[in-house]
Parts: sequence; C-alpha cells; structure tokens
Amino acid sequence: FDADGTLMDSMHIWDTVDGAFLMMHGIFPREQKIFHKYGYFNAVDYMIETYNLNMTPDEVRREVMKILEYYYHNVAAAKDGVKEFLEKLRVNGVRCVVATATDRAIMRAALERNGLLEYFEEVFSTKDIGISKQKPDIYNIARDYLGADENLFVFEDAAYAIETAKAAGYRVVAVEDYSAEN
Repeated sequence: FDADGTLMDSMHIWDTVDGAFLMMHGIFPREQKIFHKYGYFNAVDYMIETYNLNMTPDEVRREVMKILEYYYHNVAAAKDGVKEFLEKLRVNGVRCVVATATDRAIMRAALERNGLLEYFEEVFSTKDIGISKQKPDIYNIARDYLGADENLFVFEDAAYAIETAKAAGYRVVAVEDYSAEN
C-alpha cells in the first residue's frame, strides 16, 4: 500500500508545506504546490534559488521536516473506510506492507496514531533507498519482503506511480484521491 492519498487523507500537506515554510521566512510564495511540481529534493533547490533563501538545502529540509513531523504526528488522518478494509484483509490472512515516498518514521507515527500500523508488517520508504516511485524499486523491495507471487497487488493513488507499478508487471488498484484528479 502507498500511504499518502491511499491510506491517509494527507496529500494536502504536500500542497501547502512549501507555502508554510516560505511564509515562516516572511516570503509570500508566488506559486503553489512546489513540491508536487518539482519533487522533494528539486523543490528545495528551486525555493532556495527562486526566493533567494540564505540557507543550505539541508537547512531547508530540516525546517520543512519539522512542519511535516508536526503534521504527521498530530493531524494526518486515515481515509474513510481504510481501517475496516484492512481488518477484512487481516481476517482473510492477507499480509500487507507500506511503500511510501514519505519519511518512514513520520509515516509510522501517523499510521500508529490512526490505529493502522498494526495491519502492516513493515513500512518502506523511497527516502531510505534514494529512488523515487518513477522506478519500481520500492515495489520490488516490498514484494521480496513478503515473498509474494502473482497474488501481489499494489494500491496507489498517484498516476505516475500507478504507471510505474503496471509497467513493472504489478496488478494495481487505483485509489481515488483529489490530488490525482487530473
């Protein structure tokens, strides 16, 4: 399972964290959804250059991470029906793991606070392997961990990640989320 937009109703933080960070530095952003547009690492470099921030990329990432930590530890909520669905899977002996692009520690905190962590054997993050979901590596790691065969399903909301998983031969369940409307 992907997490943001699939298990968690949390994609809105990625729509607003860039603006919140910039406004904390007295800068009114001229655009929105910088992280969506450029990806996490490129967005940091873009903000430094575009908004003339006198900060290193690591300093920006640390401050953004503080915002994200607060959000995932205190605010992020599970999507409607997720817990009930996961319970049905558990009752039927279906093993599950999370494959997220969000930092593993903060996603684990959100899943635990929402009573979902117990349904997953492990949480994997693209941040740990340094490869985005534009490549199937995170899905392959999850598959290998589970020792799964052709009965493996990937649950995803992001179109690019769905395309990646399908191109790698996975069966995919596309989950509707406002962030992937287009």
